[in-house]
Amino acid sequence: MSSSLDLYKHNRNKFCGKNTLKGAIVENGVKKTRFVRLGCKSWNCEICGPRKASKYRYSINENAQNMKLDRFLTLTLDPRKSTPENSLPHIKQCWAKLRTYIKRKFRYTLSFICIVEFQKNEYAHLHVLLDRFLPQKWISNTWDKLGGGKIVFIEKVEFRKISYYITKYLTKDTAFNNSGIRYRKCTTSKDIKLNYKKKSGEWILMTVPIEYLREHYIKKDSKEKRDKTGMLHWFEL
Repeated sequence: MSSSLDLYKHNRNKFCGKNTLKGAIVENGVKKTRFVRLGCKSWNCEICGPRKASKYRYSINENAQNMKLDRFLTLTLDPRKSTPENSLPHIKQCWAKLRTYIKRKFRYTLSFICIVEFQKNEYAHLHVLLDRFLPQKWISNTWDKLGGGKIVFIEKVEFRKISYYITKYLTKDTAFNNSGIRYRKCTTSKDIKLNYKKKSGEWILMTVPIEYLREHYIKKDSKEKRDKTGMLHWFEL
């Protein structure tokens, strides 16, 4: 017979909620111990995905305004130049080469935020916020020469619409990615940092689900927070 701990682990995704963080916080001058659910942080997770997108949405919008990223570039692949399985590493390599070409021709280094998306034909393509104008004809010819394809789009966008233009791709269905390759959905130039974390105290990793701790180890009443689905996010003593 399975223990209740096994049931907690088996009734959810492989990694989401499998572990808990334990740490000390100070609230109104009172020190408390807080237990926090450690999610999988996967874009595909129905709980972690939207939360992650929400954090990125704010950070992307803030960085876009600060860095004046008001050009929206879409880069697609010609299916004749790659395969669906190889499209992700191929397009990343082409994008790296394109940035080198831009630096050589226009004598500047791009500031950018780049999102990977998979199309229904299983090919990867890129959506990029840039800090300056680039001629579409030159981009198209250069991208094609580097192994990408002729079809590219670039347009100017308003800052108030930037989060819509790029973060809508963060939560789009990624079921078309059948490459089996783990990848970063969002990348940036070195001068941009998204979702930087502030350290606040020491946290200990506990390799048990938070529900198990709440039910079996904590007997007295405690303050807690649940999300809109009723899932326990944290509790404290």
